[in-house]
Amino acid sequence: MKILYVDMDGVLVDFKTGIDKIDENIKAQYENRLDEVPGIFSLMEPMPGALESFKLLSEVYDTYILSTAPWENPSAWTDKLNWVKHYLGEKATKRLILSHNKHLNKGD
Repeated sequence: MKILYVDMDGVLVDFKTGIDKIDENIKAQYENRLDEVPGIFSLMEPMPGALESFKLLSEVYDTYILSTAPWENPSAWTDKLNWVKHYLGEKATKRLILSHNKHLNKGD
């Protein structure tokens, strides 16, 4: 079975939905680095059709979620894990890879 890697940000996860939920003062404080807002990744919602697409792709490919998180936002790593658990379930959680070295993973 061919391996497929799916990114989170902008593919499974709609980053803008998290931004829309934070206070304007926080937005100003973290201007040009909104991915560093503590807890921002826990506020994000799925991209339209992303959950269904991931499930369908998982039936055809050996599918993994490959994402990274900003070093300056320690909660992002946990938030991304919890997001996958919440929206895609335990099976997908075991297929989550968080790394700054995405190039090490070779997919089809």
